[in-house]
Amino acid sequence: MRRCSSARGALLLLLAAAACAEDLAVGRVTEKVVCREQPAQSYALYLPPAYTADKRWPILYLLDARGRALAPVERFREAAATYGWILASSYDSRSDTKDDPNTPALQAMWRDTHARLALDERRAYLAGFSGGARASVAIALAAPKAIAGVIGCGAGLHDDRISLDGLPFRYFGTVGDRDFNYYEMRALEARLAAAKAAGRVEYFAGGHDWPPPDLAAEAIAWMETEAMKSGARSRDDGLVASLYARDLARADALAAQGRQAEAFQRYARVAEDYRGLADVGVEEARAADLGRSRVVRKALDDAKSRDEDDREAIRAIARKLNAALASPEPAASAAVAAQLGIPALRRKAASGSPEERLSAERILANLRVQSSFYLPEELLAKKDYAHARLSLEVAAAIDPDDPLVYYNLACAAARAGQVGRTLADLQDAVDKGFRSFARIDGDPDFSAVRADPRFRAWLEKARAGADAPTPSAP
Repeated sequence: MRRCSSARGALLLLLAAAACAEDLAVGRVTEKVVCREQPAQSYALYLPPAYTADKRWPILYLLDARGRALAPVERFREAAATYGWILASSYDSRSDTKDDPNTPALQAMWRDTHARLALDERRAYLAGFSGGARASVAIALAAPKAIAGVIGCGAGLHDDRISLDGLPFRYFGTVGDRDFNYYEMRALEARLAAAKAAGRVEYFAGGHDWPPPDLAAEAIAWMETEAMKSGARSRDDGLVASLYARDLARADALAAQGRQAEAFQRYARVAEDYRGLADVGVEEARAADLGRSRVVRKALDDAKSRDEDDREAIRAIARKLNAALASPEPAASAAVAAQLGIPALRRKAASGSPEERLSAERILANLRVQSSFYLPEELLAKKDYAHARLSLEVAAAIDPDDPLVYYNLACAAARAGQVGRTLADLQDAVDKGFRSFARIDGDPDFSAVRADPRFRAWLEKARAGADAPTPSAP
């Protein structure tokens, strides 16, 4: 009987592997997998080149803020191939919605991947961007034994009141140095350290986005070593030695460049990350020595002070903008932009010192997302079209050459039924480079003006102009 059972098990594994090879690509992305139990839900899938059904594999579920399933797969794919991870990325995840689409999206992917694939039950991970990052933390807290780790990208917790003491999963945060959520992630990093939680935050050059592939790889590598420390995966001394040498070399390079505060942080991180896997006595000693340095302490204090100054500037600007949007009669947008300090911030972002430039860019990024999205959405929902327009005109003062700012102004005018203003704003968008006319066709914001002959005539003429060949130089 044992021999028969063993043979039957081997046959089932072979059939499973054959089915996988037939339906799902190994070593490349399957762009769309429809969930069998819930056909309305779908996801992109990546199986690493070594995938077979006769062993169990870690899986990373990805929740993008706009359901762009392929975007995070491209960021994590190289690391997934290197470390043998499966990627499953939802087309149905969303951010900034009234309901919660992310939990159903994950549940559908979870059931479908567990039915199709050979997964390591101890090593299921979540990664989310923006609102997807917040949703990933919320889901992991609600299912602490099911989720081994979270990679939170571009945003932190769904609720800042959450205690981080005894965090039941590993957390790796990423954020761009010009992201409007940069200061939130800085504060989260400090909270993780204070709680002695198994977590860290890493920074990259960029704005509000998924991490670049090298940082995505670092996040997965960190989860690998954390899994070794917890016993969730077998120890791989060769991998530990390679990663340890890489991270130590980074710390040594910072020290050699005279960047002592950064070297201190990196040595301390190496000691924490590899404690229990390697002898980290040297790194602990170097971190302790640098931590006592007056130069390092001053640099850390200065950075903390700059962060607080920027946070206060953001709060002050928000108060001024909210006051302008609450006034009975909207003020001129140029006057509001000047009151908010936008011209000075733009000059600083263009020509200040590196620290001043980043500071100005972050403050402008915070003001941009509020004035171009959150505040206009609130005001349009209340049919306060005049103040919604003022908010969007503030966004135009920040980015006067961005065609999408003028497109959004046109959307607001259209919702107010202002055909002439809608066409003027759309023409401004086209003059700035807008060419996505199919977007206008499907955008419900233009429902109130779509049948107007002036709107139809403008759209036809704009399309014809965009399709016309560019004259060649004489």
